[in-house]
Amino acid sequence: MAPESLDAHELCHLPAPSASPADQPRTVRLNVPAVRVASPDHADGQPTPSGPDNHAVAAEELLKAHRQGPVCEKPLQPPAEDESEKYAVSGNAQGGVFYQLLQAYKNPSLGDLPSDPNFAYPAPRPASSAATTPRRKWYEQDKDAPSRDTMATLVGASAKLANPNDKDGVEQRRGHKRDHNGSHIMSMVWKAKEEQDARIKIHVADILKRQQYIVKMCRALMLFGAPTHRLEEYLAMTAKVLEINSQFLYVPGCMLISFDDALTHTAEVKIVRTVQGVNLAKLKDTHDIYKEALHDVISLDEALSRLDEVINSKDRHPVWLCVIMYGLASTAVSTFFKARFIDMPVIFVLGTTLGFLQLVIAPLSPTYSTVFEVSAAILMTFLARAFGSIRGGDLFCFSALAQSSIAMILPGWLVLSAALELQSKAIVPGSIRLVFAIIYSLFLGYGITVGTALYGAIDANATNDTVCRDPLHPYWNFLFVPLYVFFQTFTVQAKYKQMPAMIGIALAGYIVNFYSNMKFSASAPIAYTFGAFAIGVLANLYSRLKHGVAAAVLLPAVYVQVPGSLASSGSIASALTTASSLIKGSNGAANVSPDHLNAIIFNVAASMIQIAIGITVGLFMSALVIYPMGKRRSGLWTL
Repeated sequence: MAPESLDAHELCHLPAPSASPADQPRTVRLNVPAVRVASPDHADGQPTPSGPDNHAVAAEELLKAHRQGPVCEKPLQPPAEDESEKYAVSGNAQGGVFYQLLQAYKNPSLGDLPSDPNFAYPAPRPASSAATTPRRKWYEQDKDAPSRDTMATLVGASAKLANPNDKDGVEQRRGHKRDHNGSHIMSMVWKAKEEQDARIKIHVADILKRQQYIVKMCRALMLFGAPTHRLEEYLAMTAKVLEINSQFLYVPGCMLISFDDALTHTAEVKIVRTVQGVNLAKLKDTHDIYKEALHDVISLDEALSRLDEVINSKDRHPVWLCVIMYGLASTAVSTFFKARFIDMPVIFVLGTTLGFLQLVIAPLSPTYSTVFEVSAAILMTFLARAFGSIRGGDLFCFSALAQSSIAMILPGWLVLSAALELQSKAIVPGSIRLVFAIIYSLFLGYGITVGTALYGAIDANATNDTVCRDPLHPYWNFLFVPLYVFFQTFTVQAKYKQMPAMIGIALAGYIVNFYSNMKFSASAPIAYTFGAFAIGVLANLYSRLKHGVAAAVLLPAVYVQVPGSLASSGSIASALTTASSLIKGSNGAANVSPDHLNAIIFNVAASMIQIAIGITVGLFMSALVIYPMGKRRSGLWTL
């Protein structure tokens, strides 16, 4: 029988066609989501035989949603989730907001009334009673047992919403004699209409609440420094548990969320744009909410209120303390750049100045924030050469002052995020971030060159030394690395109870990196691969055994790797040499060619990319060792 000749009842009961391998849709992966490409109907010049037209069934279902009367005894199911579409979530048979609103136009019949007086329609999750009852952690829950208390409360709440005038919450149907005037039939139809409207309100409110939770969770993850290459995975897991048909696409600073309605073939697109930052304390709180909501420990109402509290709460550490910690962290990291004890007070002053510019001045002036990196690099190197020229360069080390003062704004985390995204096959965000990281590095190289050359033009006796005299022994780094991590944790707003794990993991990674660098001195990326593997294994073990956030304890350890990589590559020292040679009248000015200048400018960006690749391989290998099969219900909160 042709599909055009089927009536509505037959259309509702058509069997699902069994698709042959030739009929399966092909997927072309442009980024992480997939673009479906339909198979051609005439692959070999002959029409492809097929069963009943499934599109006609879907069209009839959509048409009947606008008409009066029931749609179908058994509603059509949305398309099954395609395993190849990793972040396209489907499987919800209830339809979206538009589908539920269409049901209000239907005129219910008497047969739609439930015969069971205790029947209740689904309702949103109730508010949690955690204020009076101690709540267990998400990892203490019985994952296989259903939430009986939640289901019982759902039944009561939905019955009360459906029958608001009934004090007992359940309406007992009584028998009535048939009215010859038809008044009783009209009252029953009107009552069915009221119950249908109440049911639609419950469904729509529940869908809107779940969508709001996904959007708010996305904003929190972007604000507090969640791993960018796993954002789509986190949200896809959330949408799958909440049974919300959706798709996700991330680009730097923006998340595109499409809430799909498979029964009406419509979609609602949300764009979440925010300035991404790092706040490890709030990231830990967001992680707890994420886990408890996924494991049904708390309701969506409580999750939304807690997310609002986390987003709107003040930072754990005040700005003035973070400015001081900028100076102390710059002082502690100066041992990477062969600084001496006499150089550290000057480095503290320069680092504090940098923190004041970044945390106080830049947020006040959007215009200045656009040139902050260049102006900071020019100012720091100008002052560093001024201090380094005292007593002909015998008192302070110019190279150590210049490199340590800008260590806190090195784009190491930016380059690493780009490498992680590219390794995760996220081509669009990874490429965008990598290009920006390269341009950012070129800004720093330009600022170093200009600042050094400006002071050289003012002072004819400016120092040209790029190597410190009598530097500290490298074993002093084992003392200053824990101090650097401790000071760094304040700048990223970490909690005090997170700091011991951060310091221990960072120190272990540096020890592995230190001795690996001795063995593979000719290839720095190999040494940093071993260091990244060590910190990745320890952080993932901490996450698995202590139920912490591996990404939070990994971040300070990664910050330790970046300044050392820049110092070992000597890229800033090369830029300083070039700037010194550019001074008019310098002995080496005649030996500097434009090609040589361009090569040195790109050294900063190239060295960082090489080190980031080594760290990326180590981090992914460590995640593979601890989580060989990934996680079933939630994404991996690691780098």
